[in-house]
Amino acid sequence: MPETPVFRIAGLRFAYGPTPVLLGLDLELMPGRFYGIVGPNGCGKTTLLDLMVGTRPPASGVIAFMGRGLEDYTRRALAKSLALVPQEMPMGFPFTVRETVLMGRHPHIPRFAAPSETDLAKVEQALAQLELTALADKLVPELSGGERQRVVLARALAQDTPVLLMDEPTSHLDISHALAVLRVAEDLVREQGRTVVAVMHDLNLAAAFCDHLVFIKQGRLHAAGPTVEVLQSGSLQEVFGVKAKVGWDDFAGSRVVIFQKPGGLT
Repeated sequence: MPETPVFRIAGLRFAYGPTPVLLGLDLELMPGRFYGIVGPNGCGKTTLLDLMVGTRPPASGVIAFMGRGLEDYTRRALAKSLALVPQEMPMGFPFTVRETVLMGRHPHIPRFAAPSETDLAKVEQALAQLELTALADKLVPELSGGERQRVVLARALAQDTPVLLMDEPTSHLDISHALAVLRVAEDLVREQGRTVVAVMHDLNLAAAFCDHLVFIKQGRLHAAGPTVEVLQSGSLQEVFGVKAKVGWDDFAGSRVVIFQKPGGLT
């Protein structure tokens, strides 16, 4: 029997007022893979994640999750299967790091019930995975931008869903923590068979961690497939308008992208 896609997207369209963003996008994402979504600013990457998690309705088209339309899920049922790590999240309320991460367990906790031992254990595990245990009792508004970003990811990890969507998860992180976060995501895929879909701007990080890439250009799917097949100099020229060399690097253990500086030799 053919494997059911985690997401099947067909003819997806969306606009902000008169400004079109997605223009009939078609895409299938299969389970147990680490997908990177890449493309120029404004091409619709973040909007696509919002539509996939159900926070925005599409203007037209189909989004099927695990073989069912998103509209067939209750919010709680969807939150048990799908977690989103957004680019930015308001954190003005004086919750501690531990309290914020515990919020990820709310879909699993019956109404008016106290967190179970399992819920608390998931929180401590997520704190440890993101190196936040020492900060667990600090108030989130007192943290740095990078620390807050790790808290948001820890909350999604505590949610313990088979599918994780991440919107630029390393944008505020130093390279050490960026690598650590992506290793955690990679382990979810490799060791637990989960599916991770991440919007990424750093193509070398995408090449190192994502086994499949999705290129979006001007609201449409440009290319999708295994990273070793679609990450090519021609694709980068067509999608980003830049000249680059793509090759394998033994030290990195992955494909690497070397960009030509504007005004450089042709």
